[in-house]
Amino acid sequence: MRKLHWSLLKRIYRLRPRYAVYRRLGRRWLLDNRNWVDQQLIIRRPYEAAQLDYCRDLLSRHPITHFFDIGANFGLYSVMLSGTSSLQSIQAFEPLPRNLDQLAANLYLNGLDTEVTAHALALSDREARMALFVDAHSTGVSTLNPDGVARQASAYDQRMEVQARTLDSLSALRDTAILAKIDVEGAELQVLEGMKDFLSANRVWLQIETMPETSDKVAAFMHQLGYTPLHRIGADSYYAKESA
Repeated sequence: MRKLHWSLLKRIYRLRPRYAVYRRLGRRWLLDNRNWVDQQLIIRRPYEAAQLDYCRDLLSRHPITHFFDIGANFGLYSVMLSGTSSLQSIQAFEPLPRNLDQLAANLYLNGLDTEVTAHALALSDREARMALFVDAHSTGVSTLNPDGVARQASAYDQRMEVQARTLDSLSALRDTAILAKIDVEGAELQVLEGMKDFLSANRVWLQIETMPETSDKVAAFMHQLGYTPLHRIGADSYYAKESA
């Protein structure tokens, strides 16, 4: 019955204008009723609510001052975690132009355009122009590494070139307590390779969405850098330094 309820709501909202501003989760959002991720908020279906609660718990229990939203999409985490009194900065990274425009709109709608810094970049293990593969029906599954996800290649009906950088080349932070969320659809190892110095030089708590194909490799990588698993919610694994 619950699935039928969500399905009916999707159909109802699809009769409305495709793009509209909605009040959800105590914030204002520009959402696309044709896009799968946006639909979850539109129909008020819980979406990554447990993950956001766990992030809030980490922020309340540790002296974290910076949040890095890697694979920000339309800004769910950046918007929902803004206003946390301990956070001095939020850096959001999103390479897909459509998502970036939507992220900018959602920051503006919530008065956060001067509090959250949005970067039109993919994070990876090198600086290069790279191919981003896009599923037009769910921009939340765009990926730099289609071989790293268990989806048919035909699902990615668009391809575009985007700029990639390493986080090590972008951040000079040292001895800082940081929360980082990584949601990059199969390219998580490349992101982590490009932030080795960042992870070594700071105390970082991480939420990393992993694919079945990358989960064990990510765990091994984190272990090598002295990070231990804290928790897991669905596809998201949490790590922190052993001394954190």
